Amino acid sequence: MTTSHTESDPALRSSPSRPWMRFVLSASLALGPLWASAQTADSVFKTVKVSERAYALVGELTQRSPSNLGNNMTGGFIVADDGVVVIDSGGSKAGAEVIVQAVRAVTNKPIRWVVNSGGQDHRWLGNHHFQQVVGARVVASDAGKHDQQTRTFQQMDMARRNVGERFAGTVAAYPDETFARRYRLPVKGIQIDLIDVGGAHTPADLIVWLPQERIAFAGDIVFHERLLGIQPGLGLKWIDALKLLRDDLRPLIVVPGHGRPGPPERVIPDSLAYLEMLRDGAKKALADGAFDPVEAAAAIDQSAFSHLVNYADTRFRSSNAIRMSEAVFGNPP
Repeated sequence: MTTSHTESDPALRSSPSRPWMRFVLSASLALGPLWASAQTADSVFKTVKVSERAYALVGELTQRSPSNLGNNMTGGFIVADDGVVVIDSGGSKAGAEVIVQAVRAVTNKPIRWVVNSGGQDHRWLGNHHFQQVVGARVVASDAGKHDQQTRTFQQMDMARRNVGERFAGTVAAYPDETFARRYRLPVKGIQIDLIDVGGAHTPADLIVWLPQERIAFAGDIVFHERLLGIQPGLGLKWIDALKLLRDDLRPLIVVPGHGRPGPPERVIPDSLAYLEMLRDGAKKALADGAFDPVEAAAAIDQSAFSHLVNYADTRFRSSNAIRMSEAVFGNPP
């Protein structure tokens, strides 16, 4: 294992019942001669050691770009006795390559599995590299594969425009295996369960659950430090998914789909409170006589969440409020 710097997280250090986290910045391995000075694993991710086996790869909170290779998300990996499980394959071929670099800075064990935690581009557009170059098998929920197939053209086009020349060589490739509700990965030394929550940010979000360590890789079910984005028809389902994570699983550590990992009382509240605020605001507007979802959305004050990245972009706030209001108008209290 190559480590250039370590730092413990005070929030975890203060509680002896929880695993420590520390930053482990990966070695400076070049992607290739053209990009050797800029694109390395530690320029795209911070590698955070969550436990002796689990690591989070924390990407930028901003939008997809050539500099982050489409990897503007938090993923991670788990070191089992017989190999490595990678969580999310990245937003491009180049994005997948830096994920492999980050893993290699920690362990030389073979990468055997890749989990797509959702149907969005940075969760799966690196699949082809892991399948054809690394030799890993990719698993997702049934809904995840369907979402990928349904939106392939849209997501490839968007990623190509955002990532630019660094998107070269990216090939859309779908999971090798899928499951309906819950699946236990066949790995040794640690129990890893995949739980399909029935929709949250996308129709296909799942939780990678380590019950022995009570660590949850929550994917896009949780946005930490960043304003979330609601897709049509999913706002109310998202609330249910967050409550399942918080109340049914009761993890000690949550690795979100965006932002830094930490205890659930620090990582989950903004996402849940934001969704509940939009829901309750839409219900009030409806009770007060709002004529349609657009009118209801305009009446919702979102300023309590101005500390989150992307809040300044009014398109996010407007779209979120309208989509939640549409869900409430379709499901009146």
